[in-house]
Amino acid sequence: MKKMSTNNIYFVDMEQRFNDFSSNKIDLRALHVMVYDINNVALALRQLSKSKGRMALGPDGTNIKTLEPYSIAELAEIVKDRLFQKKMDYVRRTYIPKGKSGKMRPLGICSIWDKLVEKCIQLVVEPYCETKFVPSSFGFRPQVSTHNALAKVKCQCQTMPYVLSVDLKDYFGTIDPDVAYRELWHIGVKDQVILNYIYRFVKKGYFEDSCKIEDPHGTPQGSILGPLISNVYLHRFDVWLRDQGDKWHDPTVKKFHSHGHKRENMERTNLKIGIHVRYADDILVLCKDCDDAVRFKYSITKYLIGRMKLEINEEKTKIYDLTHEKMKYLGYEFYAFKRNRKNPQHNVKYLIANSLPKAKADEIVEQCRVLLRAIRKSPTYQTVHDWNTYVVGLHNYYKGMNKFCDDFSEIGWRIRKLFYHTMSKRVKFTTEQSYKNNFMQGAYRTWGKDGYYCFDNYPVFEILWANWDSGLIAAPKGKVTRENPYAYGEKKHKPGVSLEEIGYLVETSTYIKNSRLAMFRISKYSSVKGVSYLSGERVPVDEYHCHHIIPRNKGGTNDFNNLCVLSETEHRILHSSSPERLYSMFPKKIRRIKALIDAL
Repeated sequence: MKKMSTNNIYFVDMEQRFNDFSSNKIDLRALHVMVYDINNVALALRQLSKSKGRMALGPDGTNIKTLEPYSIAELAEIVKDRLFQKKMDYVRRTYIPKGKSGKMRPLGICSIWDKLVEKCIQLVVEPYCETKFVPSSFGFRPQVSTHNALAKVKCQCQTMPYVLSVDLKDYFGTIDPDVAYRELWHIGVKDQVILNYIYRFVKKGYFEDSCKIEDPHGTPQGSILGPLISNVYLHRFDVWLRDQGDKWHDPTVKKFHSHGHKRENMERTNLKIGIHVRYADDILVLCKDCDDAVRFKYSITKYLIGRMKLEINEEKTKIYDLTHEKMKYLGYEFYAFKRNRKNPQHNVKYLIANSLPKAKADEIVEQCRVLLRAIRKSPTYQTVHDWNTYVVGLHNYYKGMNKFCDDFSEIGWRIRKLFYHTMSKRVKFTTEQSYKNNFMQGAYRTWGKDGYYCFDNYPVFEILWANWDSGLIAAPKGKVTRENPYAYGEKKHKPGVSLEEIGYLVETSTYIKNSRLAMFRISKYSSVKGVSYLSGERVPVDEYHCHHIIPRNKGGTNDFNNLCVLSETEHRILHSSSPERLYSMFPKKIRRIKALIDAL
């Protein structure tokens, strides 16, 4: 059975698309044809319907529900027309708080039509750009997270304790459209239709206080294309920085007979020695000594200002000596200490540790108090779920810290009175192991020595009990090997539904007048492996009928849970004048059949 990548959501094989770009099998001057392809539009629609901002109203008052009355074929034609459209809609600007600094971060909310076009372009351009991006870039890329960037910083700083931190002033808001056009062409995107669309995308203005404001620079923060454009914008900078220092540390590039010979030649030629790590606009350059860091600072500043037309925040651009001071990066706090010479495993000059910054710990404590007060005021499944999701998110992000258990134990100690007073009066304390096995599966310890709290068979996570992940710390040299990002962590396709069957369902769902029903029709067949709701036997894809459990004329919806798989024969009998014949056909499913008949 052919494998399917995790990003392939049954419509487009992203792994195959990546491989085609790698082997130059796709004409880069005709990429726009792939943008409004029906399968690509179907995948874009599916991913949009799962995004967090799908219900946010755009400047024209549209959201994901606006697309439901249209079929996938009609949406493909709309995408094609808007791709060639010269005038673009303005975005609606709103502001959200930026930490505790009192500053506000601008967000640009596009119309749902622009989001659909942007998603279609992203699904085509991103696999090609992934074939060109350097390994030192970690932000907004598939199968790469902040933990990969943090692991590389932690491992490389053991021999390079001097760190240059470069801060860009309003990076997303200062992207130049001409430079963005140039960098897209330089990376290899030669399609004029896509280039012109992205050029207009960067230059489009926004609505604020019912006023149209022209803004010739920047990408709207929160947009779909913004992260991809930001990575392409700094790609040549990554290549230039890699050629400056990173290549000299690449063991696969053999330039010298020995390490001593390499070091001698580098010192003789007065080359800068350093390794860079970039996560979006957070740039670090790791150096062996302060002189190299100073030289990197001068050359990087000159390059970004002169060539990329970006602004440097001089106040936050700083050189850190980790042996004497702490550095904050991506929510962690890094510092170095000398190795233990008696320990044979410590074969480096310095050891790097990371911890939770005090300001971040105070912020977590305050948010925990807000969530616990909400549970105390209204103990419901939703308030407990909000608490659990917040705790799980913190544990997943910070579980790679050296002092993970100590820091979170301190947080738990600070909120202990509020936590136990809230839980003891509103949830039950149990020692039953079934809840632990069913809900936790050994991932999170929400129970103490005597038991744990449980709200309506739903365990309550304790912030001080968590599993430390040493793998995030002991990553070998912090390297991320990704020949194909869309095949990373790949799962085998479940037997029972082949890609050919999925392709058949996509073709037959193209002209269904409701796009939501078209997507869930495919998802339902795939999720149950084509097994009938009544007979329990495999239904051939050409005989598959999608039945509404509660009919539409009686208030039923096109949601996933209201659909079931039936064969053509079963479906016809169910809607016939004597559906009771199904009782004799499936005597073990009488209760289920009766429920379907009563709903008709």
